[in-house]
Amino acid sequence: MVTQDQLQNNSGVVYYKVDLDDTLSMKKRLSRVRSEHSACPMDVLTIDESVIDLEDKLELLYEPVEKDEDVVYMVLEGSMYVDVEIEEDEWIRMQLERGDLVVIPKGLPHRCTTTPKNFVKIQRFCQKQDPMIQG
Repeated sequence: MVTQDQLQNNSGVVYYKVDLDDTLSMKKRLSRVRSEHSACPMDVLTIDESVIDLEDKLELLYEPVEKDEDVVYMVLEGSMYVDVEIEEDEWIRMQLERGDLVVIPKGLPHRCTTTPKNFVKIQRFCQKQDPMIQG
C-alpha cells in the first residue's frame, strides 16, 4: 500500500477523486486537468461481459504500454485496476472506482484490467491537437 503522495513521488502519477454527482465540482476538476495536461475527451469505453472476445480484449489491455503523451482515465461506473511500472518489473497497482481520475505521465509503462466483476465504464482523454501543426 502506498499513499497518493508516494504514488506521485515514485511514479509521477497524479490521482484525483471527482464527485460525479456534483456537476459544478466535476467540471472545475476536469477543466483544471484538461488545461494542465492539454487533454480533451477522446471516448467512453465500457468493458463488461457483453464485449465480444472479452478475454482477448482483457489480455490486450493487460499488455504493458508506454505512450508519448500523458494518459488520463476517469472511471464513470464500476471499477478497474491500473498498474504502473516504477522500476524494472516493479509495479504499483491502483484500484480505481467511480469518480477516480488518474493522470499517467508520458513514457511510464502501464497496463489495465478489470476487477473480478468485469465491469467498468471509463472516460479516456487525449492530448489536444495544436491547430498550427495540422496538415
